[in-house]
Amino acid sequence: MDEQKFSLKELFGKVKEYANNRRHLVLLQVTDRVSRVIADLFTDLLRGLLALFVLFFFSLSLGFWLSELLHSNSLGFLATGGLFIIFILLVTWTRKALEKKVTELTIARVLKNWNDTDDDEEQNKQSNGAESRNNEAKSTT
Repeated sequence: MDEQKFSLKELFGKVKEYANNRRHLVLLQVTDRVSRVIADLFTDLLRGLLALFVLFFFSLSLGFWLSELLHSNSLGFLATGGLFIIFILLVTWTRKALEKKVTELTIARVLKNWNDTDDDEEQNKQSNGAESRNNEAKSTT
């Protein structure tokens, strides 16, 4: 038997290398998670902006349609504005409940994106474990 010599210097070198690799791994994981959250926020902002454009054009259409029904441009757009004032009052009256719901949804979505990486890593470990077991079974036959 070959006896391996114990070297304290080599041990400290390996510990230092491990700590450095672990630091790099954590940095990469945090970067991945933060980039997922930022990408999700960006797409949500873009969807919100596009929804505002759609709302704007639907409002114009509603104003013109009501103008035709009421035979007055002023009354048509006034009615459209009145509808938006009603929406504003509804949102104001239900503000606390809306804030709570939006906060819960936001936290759930951010945590889902944050934890997606953990799920991906666990699935990779499981699939790699299954592949290695399959390879071992094939090699024994």
